[in-house]
Amino acid sequence: MESLSRTLDTYTGSYLARRRRKRLVALLTVCAVVILLVGIGLQLSHAGFFAAGASTKPVSKQRLLTDWNAKNWDKVIAGTTASLEAAPLDPFYLMFKGFASFYKALELPEGDERAALFDDCIFALRKAIASKKHLPKAQVEYVLGKAYYQKGASYLDECVKYMEASIADGYTASDSREYLAMAYSGLGDKEKAIQNFQSALEKSRAELLLLAAAKAYVDAGDSDKAEPLLLEAVAAGKDALVDEKCRFLLEDIYRTRSDGDKAEAQLNFVLQKNPNSAEAHYRLGLIYQDRGEAVRARAEWRKAVSLDPTNIAAREKLTEKL
Repeated sequence: MESLSRTLDTYTGSYLARRRRKRLVALLTVCAVVILLVGIGLQLSHAGFFAAGASTKPVSKQRLLTDWNAKNWDKVIAGTTASLEAAPLDPFYLMFKGFASFYKALELPEGDERAALFDDCIFALRKAIASKKHLPKAQVEYVLGKAYYQKGASYLDECVKYMEASIADGYTASDSREYLAMAYSGLGDKEKAIQNFQSALEKSRAELLLLAAAKAYVDAGDSDKAEPLLLEAVAAGKDALVDEKCRFLLEDIYRTRSDGDKAEAQLNFVLQKNPNSAEAHYRLGLIYQDRGEAVRARAEWRKAVSLDPTNIAAREKLTEKL
């Protein structure tokens, strides 16, 4: 009996010990799991995983409008970006993020930051239109068209698409037709380019616009309409670079008409203002070549090469037998 009692006591003690060990292991396991989950939560929090949660509040729209009116593009971009974390489809925040990104990009030189801002503008404005909520759609399309134009030749069709949509929806800015004209010109649609240049010139007689319109007429084979536009631009004489380009185009027109004296006069005007114009000297050489004055022609081409060693056309002329 005593032996049985001792056996039971031994068994009971062993059983209780095992129970205590199991409970301890279970407790340690639970603690380990809790610690692991807390660690994961902290990592996700630091990584911004919960940044768009309920704790994020949109920036006051009145505050953003104040920053917008002050042309503080950086503050508008920062405020709208933060607000879109809480309200990702709000057309107000999308629209002003797109607008601010566009105008900020215009202030920057060519480079990755400028290109990224134009991309941000396009993404935000297209998303605003896709939301189909109340917003000034025509103005949004107008800025979208300009943003696509800034992205380069590969996006001119998108520029045309949105600028035409903007006009169809009732908004025509002072430069809407100008952008359309340049985009159509880049796309090789000469007829629509000229149509839009004509409309643009009704609102502005800026020298650069006159030059662009004249180029469109020349490309379309109508130098008679290009000439007066170029003469108007050089008469204004406010932009030296535009003046030089206009005179080169006039020289092209006159030389094509075999009017060497007028062509030479345009190049002399260029050289009066810019004696180191390699292009002007190269072109003078062509005029002298047309007249059969080989010595003078070569002298001008040598001058062009001395001023600009990369002037391949002048170098090639010097290898020819005249």
